[in-house]
Amino acid sequence: MRSAAFVLLCLAWAMPALAEQPLLRPNRDVDVTYRSATPQGTLEQRVRWLAAAQTMRIDPAPSGLHVIIDYLARRMSVVRDATRSVVEMTAPDGMAGLAGAGTTMSFVRRGEATVAGEHCTEWQTQDRDSHPALVCVTSDGVLLRAGSEGQVRVSAVSVHYAPQDPGAFRVPSDYARQTPGAAR
Repeated sequence: MRSAAFVLLCLAWAMPALAEQPLLRPNRDVDVTYRSATPQGTLEQRVRWLAAAQTMRIDPAPSGLHVIIDYLARRMSVVRDATRSVVEMTAPDGMAGLAGAGTTMSFVRRGEATVAGEHCTEWQTQDRDSHPALVCVTSDGVLLRAGSEGQVRVSAVSVHYAPQDPGAFRVPSDYARQTPGAAR
C-alpha cells in the first residue's frame, strides 16, 4: 500500500502537460507533506520540488531513506544517509513522465476544492491500471489530493512555497554508488 501511494503520487506529478489538463509539475519551489492511510496506519511523507532543476525529493517516513528524481536527466536515486550509500537507476517510464508515458491520459474537469488551505481543481482521469482516478491540482502544478475507486489515497496536510536548497536534491559525491542487481 505504501508503494501504491508513492507510485500514485509520482505518477500524478510526472505526467507531461497536454492541452486541457492540469499542470502536473510544480512551476515553483514547494515543500509538501502528504498523508495516506495504509493497513498499518497513517503514513506521512515529505515531498519537495526544485522547479528550476525539475527535480523532486521524496522523504517517506520513517524509512531512513529518501528518493531523488531528476526529470531532466531521467534518473532516480534512492539514498540512505545512515550507510552513506545510493542506488542509482534510470527512472521508470511511468514515474518520470518519459517519452511515451502518459501521453494518452485524458482529463475532465470535475470541480474545485480546498486542501491543506490551498485551492485546487479536481480532475477525473485514470490510474496506471485504467481505473477511474480523481486528482486535485493547484494552478501552479502542485498535487494536493489523489484517489481512486472512490477513496482518497493521498492528501496534502501542509504546503509551503519557499525557495528550496539545491543541495538537498544532490547525492553527496562520497556516497557509495550501486546499481540495481549489483552485488553488495
